[in-house]
Amino acid sequence: MRSQSFLEKCFWYILASIWTLVALFPIWVLFSGTFSKDTNNVTQTYFPNSISNGIEKVSEALSTINIGQATIDTFIYTTVTIVGLLIISSLAAYEFSFFNFPGKKVLFSLVMISMMMPMILYVIPLYRMVYHMGLSDTVLGVSLPLMVSALSVFIMMQFLEGLPISIIESARIDGAGHFRIFVKIVLPLMRNGILTTTVLMFMKTWGQYLWPSLVTAQKIRPISVVIANMLAPNFWVDSRVKLAAMLVAMLPPMLVYLLFQRYVIEGVTMSSVKG
Repeated sequence: MRSQSFLEKCFWYILASIWTLVALFPIWVLFSGTFSKDTNNVTQTYFPNSISNGIEKVSEALSTINIGQATIDTFIYTTVTIVGLLIISSLAAYEFSFFNFPGKKVLFSLVMISMMMPMILYVIPLYRMVYHMGLSDTVLGVSLPLMVSALSVFIMMQFLEGLPISIIESARIDGAGHFRIFVKIVLPLMRNGILTTTVLMFMKTWGQYLWPSLVTAQKIRPISVVIANMLAPNFWVDSRVKLAAMLVAMLPPMLVYLLFQRYVIEGVTMSSVKG
């Protein structure tokens, strides 16, 4: 039994190591290509050998491609999106979990069905609505449609399944109002769910291309659109500068995940156990 357990652990360790190497390989290629000498073939460089040249390429990417401004713009509308999304999703999860109202099952079914609908199906009427509201090429115009997420509602509801409704009823008997119960009791218990949703939706919003490319023009520069334009055939720039721009674009979501990965793992584990 001990031998079987040891072999099983070795198997899973080797499998995890292989998967880690496969996942980190593209990031390592970007880093090595950026921080290498110009004389090296960028497609055959797997180890960094010139930190100074890499810093120069990053600086050139920030000035030539304007990746710095694009990063700031993207961070602003992503932050606005996440704040609005957390408010809407947490309130929706609270209502669906603890309250019965006419049409609840129908509304919840519609919310879940919307998860299976790709954005391309409704992007035209959505764009027309934002345009007629005068929000095109604004932070709110990019953020507002992205604040609605059925997945976020579903994730947060998983963290409310174990909360007995008797707590809500006791607070109501003590005189607490609807929103006071939500803020003082429910919201703190949803901490892991909120952090999990924040990280997942931050990465999703940061990498959005279709909607930001349609609704922005001159004032807002989404980083995904800047990277896509940089890779166009008629846009020439040094290959290492392109790699440096991709490296800069990758840093914010990576830092967010590294800071909150413990809560994400705990959240996913708790929701899977409850499910």
